[in-house]
Amino acid sequence: MKQQIKRILLVQGIVLASTGLFANSYINNNVERDTITASKNMVAKTMLTERMISFNAAYASHEIDLHWDITNGNKYDHFIVERSIDGNSFENVGEVKGNTDASSVAEYSFADFVKPSVARKNDLYYRIKQIDGQNNSSYSKMLIVRMYNSKSVTAVSVTPDPAVNDILVNVQLKENSFVVLTVKDNNGNQLMKKAERADNGSNAYSLDGTSKLKPGTYQLEVIINSNERMTMQLVKS
Repeated sequence: MKQQIKRILLVQGIVLASTGLFANSYINNNVERDTITASKNMVAKTMLTERMISFNAAYASHEIDLHWDITNGNKYDHFIVERSIDGNSFENVGEVKGNTDASSVAEYSFADFVKPSVARKNDLYYRIKQIDGQNNSSYSKMLIVRMYNSKSVTAVSVTPDPAVNDILVNVQLKENSFVVLTVKDNNGNQLMKKAERADNGSNAYSLDGTSKLKPGTYQLEVIINSNERMTMQLVKS
């Protein structure tokens, strides 16, 4: 059963940043890795995300289990799942048939087998290509999945595109933990901080209001038990 998304409200009137270009760096098990992801080719192809309610991932038995919910699902013939390890070059890893019986919201899932050696060394980037009955296509926003080989954390996934809709963060835990989410502006000023106890399993957070923020730059940081850290520099054009 899916866990309820925990809503995180931002203080109104604060000028934050959002996406357009992702610069992603972090430290995990004393190994530093930097990733830069350009989203230039995604800007004109966001029709799908207007109807995408959620897009998240979990890791189990060498598989990345993707889940997404779409409104008006009867309009879509099928979905193509694409994966990348650099955020630029994507490959087709599978297809999912559209649910023509869905009247309002359709739930979809796809299991992508990924070698542990690949998942541990790279952030995994996913996007969904939607094909309608007339063979017209559009793309979802990007989902970034990071694996952790630690006692407390299995994986963290983020859809960092508030230019289209709010940022979603999913933290997959191996034990009850303490999760801190922080948003800072381009000058390092802390604009929002949320800290709470999270249960073993999947914990989803929605940063409500980030889709309406003004253009600029900000930093999203997710910290689990003061050890595992995921930091993203996001720009809204």
